[in-house]
Amino acid sequence: MRKKVPIIRHSERVVLSDVLPYETPLIFSNRYFYKYLIKRKKCLKNVKFRSKHRAFTEIEKLLFTNQDVTSPFVFHIRHKTHDFRTLSLIHPSNQLKVLDFYEKYSESILYCCSLSPFSIRRPSKIARFSFYNDLLHKKNQDGDFEHAQVEEEDNEYENLKSFFTYQKYSNIHKFFESYQFHRSEKKYRKLLKVDISKCFDSIYTHTVSWAVFNKSIVKDNIPQSLKTFPGEFDYLMQKLNANETNGIVIGPEFSRIFAELILQQIDRNLYDRLKFNDGHTKSLIHKVDYEIFRYIDDYFIFYNDESDSQKILSDLKLCLGEYKMYINENKSATYEKPIITEISLAKQKISDLFKDHLKLKESISKDDENNSTIYFSSNSVITRFKTIVKETSVSYKDIMNYSLAVLDKKTAKLVNKFLKEKKINPDLDQKEYEKGFLEILDVSFFLYSVSPKVNSTIKLCLIIDKIIRFLKKNKSNSYIEPFSFNYKHNIFKKIADEIFLILQINKTKSETQVESLYLLIALSQLGREYRLNLKILSSYFHIDTKSDGTLVANNNLNYFSITVLLFYIKNIHQYRDIKYFIKDYIIEKFQMITINHKWKTESEAVILLMDILTCPYLNDSLEALERKEIKDNIVEIENSLLRNTTSDGLVNYISSVKKLFKKFKSHKTTKCLKDKIIRKFESNLEDYLNEINLRTGFEVYAKEEALMKFVDYFKNNFHEHIDIYKYKKQLLSLIGITENQTHLIQQEKFWFIKWTDFDFGMELQAKRSQEVY
Repeated sequence: MRKKVPIIRHSERVVLSDVLPYETPLIFSNRYFYKYLIKRKKCLKNVKFRSKHRAFTEIEKLLFTNQDVTSPFVFHIRHKTHDFRTLSLIHPSNQLKVLDFYEKYSESILYCCSLSPFSIRRPSKIARFSFYNDLLHKKNQDGDFEHAQVEEEDNEYENLKSFFTYQKYSNIHKFFESYQFHRSEKKYRKLLKVDISKCFDSIYTHTVSWAVFNKSIVKDNIPQSLKTFPGEFDYLMQKLNANETNGIVIGPEFSRIFAELILQQIDRNLYDRLKFNDGHTKSLIHKVDYEIFRYIDDYFIFYNDESDSQKILSDLKLCLGEYKMYINENKSATYEKPIITEISLAKQKISDLFKDHLKLKESISKDDENNSTIYFSSNSVITRFKTIVKETSVSYKDIMNYSLAVLDKKTAKLVNKFLKEKKINPDLDQKEYEKGFLEILDVSFFLYSVSPKVNSTIKLCLIIDKIIRFLKKNKSNSYIEPFSFNYKHNIFKKIADEIFLILQINKTKSETQVESLYLLIALSQLGREYRLNLKILSSYFHIDTKSDGTLVANNNLNYFSITVLLFYIKNIHQYRDIKYFIKDYIIEKFQMITINHKWKTESEAVILLMDILTCPYLNDSLEALERKEIKDNIVEIENSLLRNTTSDGLVNYISSVKKLFKKFKSHKTTKCLKDKIIRKFESNLEDYLNEINLRTGFEVYAKEEALMKFVDYFKNNFHEHIDIYKYKKQLLSLIGITENQTHLIQQEKFWFIKWTDFDFGMELQAKRSQEVY
């Protein structure tokens, strides 16, 4: 019997679902920021609870600026072969404002999004906070769940992924396979598909008031309109985008809702315009003469007569033009019966291809009828796939997600087939299964390399994760590796080689390629044997080694590059030099940032700072080799102090000692020692040098004795004087935070980056469940 389990409703869950772009690195999320907001609410209400969070005041000042206007962190993802799409990560302060706006106006949003006769993806009600705790949610011990992409009306979910439920389709491909689509095909002879050119870039924020109210009324009552629902939405969209009115931030769900409000009115205007009979052209009645479906910024127009099509298109252009939007003429397409798009045709052919050429078969041995082997055939798949692309005139990006999803299912079937057969036959031959995994990987990486995008990267990573989890010891295989060492590592080497090839081709540029950062995280799952060497890793981020051995960045490293790089190198010794470089780079970055006194309004600076404070790999510590280096430097100073000197050589003696101490202080390994102990060393040394500089005979020098005792103590006990937060305190002091530093650093385990306890597979599933395209 199914049990309905209620989930506590928090308005703060808006930050989990509606304020972030989907296309962010896998280690990034708002999960822990959301948890902080829950605690924050308690802190603001309860003084006793707030007293337990000793850095509450400092955190509030960092996260929630009192400035109205903030600048989002702008980054790029691949859109087309030679084109990038610009996305925005808004300031935490404005994420809070979006939360407040939803809480105040959620009902207004729902009403204003319910008026279009054409929209097939619109908010319909606030998502339910409950799920059915049944076998469907428990069937896979490794968390390999299938998720819908956004909440759909009349469905319950274990994990709610959007603030609103959506009607009617969470994905455009569901529409193509729907009864509505097929019914319209029966009723009409043709289909015209058009989309809006750069919809989000084209939006003029003030037009949301025009859409909800009448344009002339708004222009005549501007002060009053600012205090209304659309006026406040307009104001919010400007302030979180550096006061821009042309274009809105791209990526978050609330931006799609903002666009939906405007497009709803455009739909209504078009509906009324077509119905109106001016005596020159006939009126067109919806669902009689034509039928229109709009999915976000794509219009699907079913019709019978060409003259009707021309009128609809002409009136649509006029309606869009009133809101400063335009049709993308290059992407318009007309289909006749049987109405099947190039993409649908290609999918059907690809499905047949994979069914016929990527499947498990049993071949019976001639010598023994009962001796069967399993083999996996994928001959000519790549060639046939390219033929399908050519014949159907689709682009790789249009069918990539579908193709990789099919391969993902093939991978799961191959794993299950092996586990099932292994129970029956413990001596099952692994060779054919190894070949099967290699063939799947070969096809998957070939397809992906043609058009790497974030969506397809996630699907590729799901395939990689299934294979890695199958081959490594874990709960699902009773902690017994199913393949022998050689077979396992043949597959791991294939994954590593393919990822390395893609990383080489797609080195980070000023436009950080989030897609490649996913693969770098995937590579880290293979284990130490497959780590990139320092030179190759550095080159991927365009970090070069100068003649003196120091590293220098030829490109700007942004927030995502820095955090993913730190996540990859961790505290691994072979990457020690690049960690030193990153620490210096971050300091230099904040030195530049603090020149601007309003740096707290910069989203990238604030979010980067918070994640640096929680990054365990930036805590100062000493490896065995680093301890030896410090000890060798101290011994060098000690030997220099013990050298005999005469009055003629005194200047050289003092100079030599000072030079060695300066070298010791500036050494990278010394930087983690507490300032107090270094100052004491320096003070003892200065007292001694002053003493010998004033000597008159061969008397015993008290300062010399004190110095040598201290040097002996320091040499054997310096490891007790490590300040693990010294680097982070230095950074906080640089930006003007000198009080309560330790509590600020220790306040939260994570902010936006999940540094430790990272589960690759579960994070992929969580990410896939948020897909909205």
